[in-house]
Amino acid sequence: MPSQYKTRGRCQSSHRGWGFTFVGGNVERAEPSKKTSVTDTTFPLCEAQVGDRLWVVESIGGTRSHEVHVGDELHVINLTKSGSVIVEIGGDRIGLCARRTQSTLVSRDPKVTADLQPLRDLKVGSRGRIFSYDCSRKGYRKRLLAMGLTPGTEFKVTRYAPLGDPIEIQVRGFNLSLRKDDADALVVESVR
Repeated sequence: MPSQYKTRGRCQSSHRGWGFTFVGGNVERAEPSKKTSVTDTTFPLCEAQVGDRLWVVESIGGTRSHEVHVGDELHVINLTKSGSVIVEIGGDRIGLCARRTQSTLVSRDPKVTADLQPLRDLKVGSRGRIFSYDCSRKGYRKRLLAMGLTPGTEFKVTRYAPLGDPIEIQVRGFNLSLRKDDADALVVESVR
């Protein structure tokens, strides 16, 4: 009998402990982008240390099953040399590839994200500023940019429809009606 069939069914590799497979990205660790800095207190997730308790300030990319939202509190469980990170968010452990950790900005201070909220939470007559986009809603980003809703743009909520859809805001001198899905893709901060 040929030797290739003699070991069939037997495990020849020894178990060395639990492993974790990261999906997406590559193993080369790229330098964090210089333009990703929001403030002096924020930094890319790839620069965090094991045991850090952090809050998400900006998150770009991701899939529906592994969403990281602005304002989420996360606990760093493990880091790899390639820049991949295992974090705990709300009791769930998620592995993020190196590319994703470089594009996710975090802060050690929860106050940085304390004023951030979805557009639908603002009252009629209140003013706000667009902070970022909820990038789990990928299809809406281009449309919002085309409407002039860029980060840093100030607006005023003028009215809500009776069932909350659409929401009308005044931005850059014109009135703009946003459907709920468009409005939910915006992360805003209240301006007084």
